[in-house]
Amino acid sequence: MFGKWAHAVTGLQVTEHLHDSALSNVVNILIIIEAEIATTQLIEQVIRACGVHGVSYRVQFLSRLRGKDFTPGTIPLFIRCADPLTLCWTQVLVDANRSYIYYIDDNFWRLAGTTPLATYYGHPAVRKSLEYAVSHAQAVVTNSTELAKFVSRFNKHVAVLPTFFDFSLIEHVQPQPTDEVRIGFAGSPSRVDDLGLISGLIDPVLEEFPEVVFEFAGVLPKDIVVGPRVRFFPHVGDYDKYIRFQAERNWAIGLAPLRDQEANRSKTDNKYREYGACRIAGIYSDIPPYRGTVEQSVTGLLVGEDQISWSDALTTLLEQPHRRTAIANAAFDHVKARYDVLNVSGEWANFFSQVAGQASNDAILPEGGSPSGKKILRKLDRLRLHVSVVYQEGGVLLVVRGIIRRLFGG
Repeated sequence: MFGKWAHAVTGLQVTEHLHDSALSNVVNILIIIEAEIATTQLIEQVIRACGVHGVSYRVQFLSRLRGKDFTPGTIPLFIRCADPLTLCWTQVLVDANRSYIYYIDDNFWRLAGTTPLATYYGHPAVRKSLEYAVSHAQAVVTNSTELAKFVSRFNKHVAVLPTFFDFSLIEHVQPQPTDEVRIGFAGSPSRVDDLGLISGLIDPVLEEFPEVVFEFAGVLPKDIVVGPRVRFFPHVGDYDKYIRFQAERNWAIGLAPLRDQEANRSKTDNKYREYGACRIAGIYSDIPPYRGTVEQSVTGLLVGEDQISWSDALTTLLEQPHRRTAIANAAFDHVKARYDVLNVSGEWANFFSQVAGQASNDAILPEGGSPSGKKILRKLDRLRLHVSVVYQEGGVLLVVRGIIRRLFGG
C-alpha cells in the first residue's frame, strides 16, 4: 500500500530517504491528542521539522474536536488516543470515507500490573475504542519493530518510522559544575516496577562510593527514602523543560532499567537518545528497544535483570571515569549522526506524502442540514450518549481526568 512503508507481519523499518521532488504539494496534518504529554510533544517536534519538506500541521485536543476541523485535504493523525470519544470520531471518519493515521508507541494490550495506566487501557470501553481506531486507520505508525509485529494483528498497514532527538532543545544548556558523581533516572510513576531492578543497589553504592548521589525525577523506587544523597524532583510535564533539566543536572551515569516484559520490549529507545545527546554514560536493560541499538561497552552498557549485572556495570563506570567519558562521547556521536531530527524528518515527510497521495481526505464532514449529515450526527449523538453512560459508571471518568493529565509523561 505504501511501498517501502507497507508493513507485513514480519515488520519493515524505514530506510529510504526523501528526495526533494517527492513533495510537490503541501501536506496538511491535523494532530489529534487527548492531552499534552511527552509523546505528543515529541511527535510535534518531528512534524515541525518536516516543514522544510512541505508538511504543515496544527494540533487539536480530542475533547474540542469538531467536524469543521477536518478540512478537505487534511490528514488526521491520532496520537495514542483511546478515550471513547476516539471511537466516535473514527467511526464518523470511516462513514464519511475519510482517511486517518494512528500513532502508537506503547503496547497498551500488554501493560502489566494494576497501575492506573494499565487499568485505563484495560477498561472495555477504552479497549474497544483503541482497537477500532487502530484497525480502521489507513496507516498505523510506530517506532518499534516489536510493536509493529503486534499491531499488525489489527492492521496490516504499519509503518516503522525512525526515532529522533531535537538537539536544538539543549543547544545552549550548560551542565551544572559539580564534584558529585550523579546517577540519574527520570520517568513517570508507571516506571516504579522497573526501578525495582536497581533499588537494592542504592545503599551499597552510596556506602562504597562517597562521592555518588542518586537523583530521581518523577518517580522514586519503592522503599527508598529521600536524603542528602538521594534526591527527588517532581515530574516535569513539558518535554522541552524535562530534557533541559536532564542536561543541566550533569548526570555522570544514566539508568535505563526495563523488566523483560512484552510491553517493555515494544517501547522506543528514548533513554538512549536522551542520555547520548546529553553526553551521559548509560546502563540499559539488555532487551529491545536497547538491544540492537546500544553497542556494548562502546555507546553504553547492556545488562541482564539480575542485581549482580547491574552492580558490576555501576562499579565499572564509577571506578573508571575515563571509560565513562569515552562511552558518553561515543553515544553522543552516534545519536547525533543517526537520530538528529533534522536528518530523519525527511523520512517522516516522505511517508506523509505517500499517505496523502493515496488518502481519501476531500470529503467534508457535515455539521447538519443534509440527510447524510443528519445521519452522521445522529450516530455521533448516539455514541456520545454511550460515552456519557460509561463516564457516569465511574472508572473511565476517574482515570481520564486524572491519569491522562498527570501520568502519561514517561
